[in-house]
Amino acid sequence: MKEAIVSYKQIFDTNNKYDGKLVTQYVQQLQKLDAETPSLASFVLVTNTSKQSYEFISEDFEKTLGLDRAKMMSDGLKYYLSFYHPKDLPILLKVFEDLMVFSMKELSIEQRQRVVYTWNYRIKNSDGEYKAMHVQQTPIYFDENGRPVIGYSQNTIVGDGRPRPLVATCKLLNGDNKYETIFYKNYVNESLQDILSKREIEVIKLLSKGESTKEIADHLNISDQTVAVHRKNIIKKTDLNSTAEIIAYCNRYRVF
Repeated sequence: MKEAIVSYKQIFDTNNKYDGKLVTQYVQQLQKLDAETPSLASFVLVTNTSKQSYEFISEDFEKTLGLDRAKMMSDGLKYYLSFYHPKDLPILLKVFEDLMVFSMKELSIEQRQRVVYTWNYRIKNSDGEYKAMHVQQTPIYFDENGRPVIGYSQNTIVGDGRPRPLVATCKLLNGDNKYETIFYKNYVNESLQDILSKREIEVIKLLSKGESTKEIADHLNISDQTVAVHRKNIIKKTDLNSTAEIIAYCNRYRVF
C-alpha cells in the first residue's frame, strides 16, 4: 500500500502553492446542498490530488459505505485507499496515469476545463463487503502547469459488487454543448495479466473458447490434473465462482 501511495503522489505531484481559498465558496455551496439532499447510494468528494487530501466529503459517504468521514478528512487518501480492492488498485494507478498523460499531451488548458473523467473500482464497506463504485469526476482547479489538482466527483454504487473490467473515459463538452468521448480504455487484459500467470492466461483463453479440460491439456501438452489446478487457481484469483462464470466474463467483456 505504501508503494501505491507514492506512485499516486508522483502522478499528481505539483509545486503549486494551493491554499484552499479558490474553492472555499464552492465547498460552502456543496455543504448547503448536502444538507438538503436525500440519502443516496452515492456521495460527493472534492479531492486535492497534490496534497492527497479532501476539501469536502458529503454526509452520504458514511451512509453509503459506513466508513469514518472524520478520519477520511484527517487522513485523506491514505485512509480511503486502504479500503480499495487490492486487485483493482494497481490498475487504478495505471488509469490515473493514462488520464493525466492524455490530458496534458492531447488537450489544451481550455479543453481541460470542459472535461469529465470516469472510472470504476471496488471498495470495502464497514461490513467487509466489496462494493462496485462508479466515479464521474470534473476538474475544478489547475496548477500553473495546467494539471488538474482539485476535482469534484460523484461516487455511486453500481451493480452487485462482482468483478468487472476497469474502464476509464474522458468526455469533452463540445461546441454543441454535448459530451463526446475522446478517450476510452478497457483495462480487462491489464487486470488479468496482473493477477494471472502466463500459463493461466493460456488456460483461461482456451476456456473462453469452450474447450474442455482434456482439449486444453492436449493443446498445451500438460496433464488433465494440471489443467484442473490452473482452473482452480484462476477461479480463486479472479473472484469468479466457477468455470461457467469465467467463460461468461470473457465473452461479455471480449477479453480475447
